[in-house]
This record gives sequence, structure tokens and C-alpha cells, in this order.
Amino acid sequence: MTALGIGGILWLYAPVVYYQVRYALRQSWGILSNPSWQATGDYMIYVPKIEAKAPVIAQVNAGDPKDYFNALKKGVAEAAGLSVPGRRGTTYLFAHSTDNPLNFSRYNAIFYLLDKLEVGDRIEVYFKGNYYHYAVDTKEILEASDLRYLSPQYQKEILILQTCYPPGTTKKRLVVIAKRI
Repeated sequence: MTALGIGGILWLYAPVVYYQVRYALRQSWGILSNPSWQATGDYMIYVPKIEAKAPVIAQVNAGDPKDYFNALKKGVAEAAGLSVPGRRGTTYLFAHSTDNPLNFSRYNAIFYLLDKLEVGDRIEVYFKGNYYHYAVDTKEILEASDLRYLSPQYQKEILILQTCYPPGTTKKRLVVIAKRI
């Protein structure tokens, strides 16, 4: 019974340990991701530092759990009603940071390591035939109820990446703000 319990715990947390160890080893060995990635769809995101690459599901209602849960099973969701890459305004992309294989298989945990990003780290978005390059400007941890970045603004082009924080919880939100370079 003890062996079964230990095996179950190892199975649940193996993906978490795998991603954390892989990230730490790549950083300590100075291994960089491929800077010349190829998009395989019409709308994709790639974050080289954490090797996050996924399709973006456009125009997802961020206020409708059914809508965004369906989108998050397929990739990263783009909040409806805001801007898109290459245009002035806020492009708001969000994804899970789930914590165990049950949820890894149900949802795309593409932003699990988003908290590892630092100012200056690159983010690339492929949208309608063009590659857009961004650099992390700031990072914030917000209350789960804080929706300030979901309000439209059209003064400047910014990219917002959002996930739950700490990973695997819904207590707070981690928001990464990037500017186009």
C-alpha cells in the first residue's frame, strides 16, 4: 500500500519535476532554444527561454469558463475584444500553469514556467503570415479578481501573457507585459 501511495505521488508530480529540472539544466549549461522556429499554424506563440510553443485560439471569451476551458485544451487563449499582434492595443494571451498529469492531459500547461521570464526575455508571435518579436518589460502578480489588463487601450502595442500563480492554483494571476521590439 505504501509503495502504491509513493508511486501515485511520483506519477502526479513527475511532469512538474521534469519541467523544472529540464529548465534548470538548460539554464546552467547555457543551452539556448532554437531562435529560428517555424510556425505550424496561422496564430502561434513561442517563448524561447521556457520552450513554450503553442497555437493561439483567437477571440476567446475570458469571462465564460466553458469557452476558455475548451480553448485551453487546444492551446493558448486570446482574450476577445482586444487587439491583435502588429496593431496598437493590448493583445492578451492566457493559459494554464497546471500542476499534475491529470490536468496536464486535460489542459495545455504551456505557461507552467512563465514565472521564470525576466525583463528582456524574448517572446515571438506568429500571426497571419508575420512574425512579431517582443521583449518582457515587466512582470506582476495580481489578485485573481484584478482585470485591469483586460480593459482595451489603443495608445501603444503591448502583449500580455497571463497564467495562474503559484502554478497549479487559482489564488493569484501572474502577468507578463511585453513590448514589441
